[in-house]
Amino acid sequence: MKKSILFLIMAIALVGCQKSLEERAELEAKEYTKKYCPTPIVNYSRTDSMVFDKANRTYIYYCTLTDMMDDKEVIDSKKDVLSDGLLEAIKGSTYLKAYKDAGFGFRYIIRSEKNPQEVLFDATYTKKEYD
Repeated sequence: MKKSILFLIMAIALVGCQKSLEERAELEAKEYTKKYCPTPIVNYSRTDSMVFDKANRTYIYYCTLTDMMDDKEVIDSKKDVLSDGLLEAIKGSTYLKAYKDAGFGFRYIIRSEKNPQEVLFDATYTKKEYD
């Protein structure tokens, strides 16, 4: 009997200490940014940082395009291809499964390296798009 009560108390304590999924997402985004960002340039792009917006339950990826891809006209002409590629990456990501199951959003803000104030692409993907 005492063992059952002790086990129950330990189980409740462990559940009470767990972070919410939103807190976990916020922490993971901070840790990823601190450890890996800015990422090395691959295919003319890099990830500068990642944050989690608790209020909107949205992961936000801040990226930069370089060299020949750092061109507003090129991006505008390929916006659908870029958007579809990002959406497919979200759909195929097993790492994001828990967040997708919870209905989180994923936003990509992509800037120019030549002109960091210029946003070349900004899109948010919701459960309706990736489910």
